[in-house]
Amino acid sequence: MSVMKIFLSLALLTYVQPIKPSAPEIVSISSNFPVIENWVEIPKGTKNITFNVQANNTETVLFWLIPTGTENWNQRKLIGYDLKTDEQDNSFTLTWNINKSYLHDHLYVQAIGEGIENGTLNLQME
Repeated sequence: MSVMKIFLSLALLTYVQPIKPSAPEIVSISSNFPVIENWVEIPKGTKNITFNVQANNTETVLFWLIPTGTENWNQRKLIGYDLKTDEQDNSFTLTWNINKSYLHDHLYVQAIGEGIENGTLNLQME
């Protein structure tokens, strides 16, 4: 076997394909209030609500409040965020102090890692 063939064989054997990070994946979004007919029902007068997001391959989760209706993205308000604390941490939480007397909005969640995945919860105050 020639020296060149040995070199090429060794080069092919030692080449390591770079590992591409996985994209964020939202597994679940929930709150401490029940979902009824696709809406989180928040009792009138409630002062705070806790949101829980389970997300894989995620470093940061952003929590946005967006009014219902069409084309309201420009009216969104960032109400909080949570950061990954260690490699096993796939749980992100926000307790939001409700500063509105009425809610009929969407909670828009963005899981950020090597890309972005989005999810929503519909919020309604009775």
